Amino acid sequence: MNPQFYILHDIPGRLRLQIPSLRDKTDYEEIEHMFSSLNGVSLVRIEPIIQTMLIKYDSAHLSRNTIFRYVSIFFQQTRLDPLDDIMIQMHPTTRSDWLRALFSGGLLLLAGIRKSSFHKPDALVYGAVVATGYTVLSHGKSNKIRHPDVLTGILSLLSLGPSNMLYVAMITWIVNVLELLHEKRKFQPQRLYTMI
Repeated sequence: MNPQFYILHDIPGRLRLQIPSLRDKTDYEEIEHMFSSLNGVSLVRIEPIIQTMLIKYDSAHLSRNTIFRYVSIFFQQTRLDPLDDIMIQMHPTTRSDWLRALFSGGLLLLAGIRKSSFHKPDALVYGAVVATGYTVLSHGKSNKIRHPDVLTGILSLLSLGPSNMLYVAMITWIVNVLELLHEKRKFQPQRLYTMI
């Protein structure tokens, strides 16, 4: 297992740590606020580009080992993300999009297998359609009506009709996955190389 942080600068009352897990954590203000709330910490500043965190503290009230424990415990949690070894190079937002797509795809598969034996939609079909709709609508930040997966869903619903909503959801899900693959190829992450 990789170390959770590297000590770049350590004098009493001031620590600078390089934390590779900062690439997965994007809520920097919340992290700074959380560590600043520790009794004895006067300043926390995160530099996300170089993945470092500066901590100024009162060494009479707080030991550096206690800070190391807090940092270690907090940043160890990023290793609990599902499929982390496969998707470690992805931006956290993209990873969330993929996890939602995998979940809704699994529901669609189950609903498709079960639908062959039933003529009317059941709760699983409705759940798969709702999960796919959520997956599609939560993807992207721009005008959602113009997204290819949303347009495909609307056009499929109009052409296939509401009685075939599972097939509409499957077509929409496939277009969503194709869009995610396109985005992954388009926005390959740049790797940061640092010497420690």
